[in-house]
Amino acid sequence: MRAALLYGPQDLRVQEIPDPDPDDAEGIVVEVEAATTCGTDVKMWHHGHRVLPPYPCAFGHETAGMRADTGERVLVSDSVACGACPPCRAGRPQICRCPSWVLGGFAERIAAPEAALHGIPDGLPAAAAAMAEPLAAAVHAVDRGSDAQDAGILGGGPMGLMLAALLIGQGRSVTLADPHPERRAQAAQLGADAAARLARHELVFEAVGRPEAWRAAVAAAAPGAVVVLVGGCPSGSEVTLDPGPLHYDELELRGAFHHAPAEVDRALAALADGLLPREMLLGPTISLDELPAALASPSGGPAKKWVVDPRRTMR
Repeated sequence: MRAALLYGPQDLRVQEIPDPDPDDAEGIVVEVEAATTCGTDVKMWHHGHRVLPPYPCAFGHETAGMRADTGERVLVSDSVACGACPPCRAGRPQICRCPSWVLGGFAERIAAPEAALHGIPDGLPAAAAAMAEPLAAAVHAVDRGSDAQDAGILGGGPMGLMLAALLIGQGRSVTLADPHPERRAQAAQLGADAAARLARHELVFEAVGRPEAWRAAVAAAAPGAVVVLVGGCPSGSEVTLDPGPLHYDELELRGAFHHAPAEVDRALAALADGLLPREMLLGPTISLDELPAALASPSGGPAKKWVVDPRRTMR
């Protein structure tokens, strides 16, 4: 089968590799119909990531397709928690200390454990279903927040827009800040107030993943606010914060990482119910051969996710 293999930073090659063996992988073979790209894929392509196995390795973690054994349409979740470590025993599988990562969606087939598979609701296209992985992370981030009705979001990429859709769906007032006018327009289309920068909010979500954005999120917090840090900064980053507001304004900083299995199912249901306009975030469909150029393309402009169809030939 054909797969995109990462040989090192900015070295992605599409080549023939053996088909997955479900016995060796202790998993179910899934015929990939769509795998969407995200900011994490770009990070992996640029400078690697702590969850990647040794090079060369397959990657891609927003994957939907059809089980080879039953024909059922499934979303392939990108990790399975161990169930035995202290966080797992405490009901927090998203921060499992020894998860099994399920990567390799940028390929014609992928083998995954049964526990990683989630049935796709009838009528939901594969490309839209693949977005349930990042949407589940947004569901988790909202759960990590507070009940405040005045929310600010820093960052209008796909994650920021997903957060906005979820919060607006709960009847909250949302302001989204992003320097790109196209992304502010997308936020307004969802029903959010759009701005170039945030004012003071009772609940703030950081959805950029850079040290300066973390500082800006704290600066946008009203006294007593909760700040949810959703965007992961590059490895080795350092963030310096003014301790005054943290102490005197009693700000709460909360990390939000990944998702639990139940949040994946909630995300699939939300997509099936039309909570998030699919056309807003789904960009062009491309082949495996076009993936390297897509990952290298400049960011900015409207927030869009490339849709990789491994069955597609290069245009």
